[in-house]
Amino acid sequence: MLNDLEVATLAAEAGAEIARSAFNSTYVTEFKGEVNPVTAIDHAAEAAVFAVLAEHRPNDGVLAEESGGVSWEKGRVWIVDPIDGTVNFLHGFPHSSVSVGLWEDGSPIAGTIVDISHNEVFSATREGGAYLNGCPIHSSGISVPIRALVCTGFPYDRNERAEDYLPAIGALLRNFQGVRRLGSAALDLAWIACGRLDGYFEYLLHPWDAAAGLLIATEAGALVSDLQGRPYRLDSKGIVAATPGIHEALVSAISPEIPARLRD
Repeated sequence: MLNDLEVATLAAEAGAEIARSAFNSTYVTEFKGEVNPVTAIDHAAEAAVFAVLAEHRPNDGVLAEESGGVSWEKGRVWIVDPIDGTVNFLHGFPHSSVSVGLWEDGSPIAGTIVDISHNEVFSATREGGAYLNGCPIHSSGISVPIRALVCTGFPYDRNERAEDYLPAIGALLRNFQGVRRLGSAALDLAWIACGRLDGYFEYLLHPWDAAAGLLIATEAGALVSDLQGRPYRLDSKGIVAATPGIHEALVSAISPEIPARLRD
């Protein structure tokens, strides 16, 4: 019988195989919002993940981006993003991922993120460490903000609320060495875990964006919080993840710029 991490990895790899086979191909695309696409491949990848979960964990709940599902706060729930970074995928930009996380009674148990284009497999279990292709990984040792490379992302209402989100970008530019926007929250968290990025923040993630990445980053030694530095929940209004040496500086930089509607 497979353990939970083996199931998460098998499921994520099944979804990634579907997505990888269709990369740079022609497929049906719809829009859930003006700048929020969903493709036939998202649905096919999600079905591939579901098939693995149904075979190996038929009694567990599932919460997924395209199909919805049960609450993440009670029982054993697999939280699935079949393609995180669909806009990238749609444009042939090689930075998207499949994310599969297992949560139990509101806490992460296991998680796997597969980079679709590069076939890198990031994984972790609670109190079991974090891994990239089976090798242990750790967050960076950067402790000076002006030497740190940080990353961010933008909610799907950015075309309507750009003025809400731009001030925090200015704060990042003033306080850190470099700022990137890559377009896959799951991979952003995975890259925090392996030290490619030193810090990351974003407003309004969905549960499936962070379910696996939060655990992987934490197990790699990063600090993960909400926008005010408190413990992150999957329904928090924003996330901050960083190496311990700059986490406080990142929270302090963005805190004055948080839109009033996202403060709690």
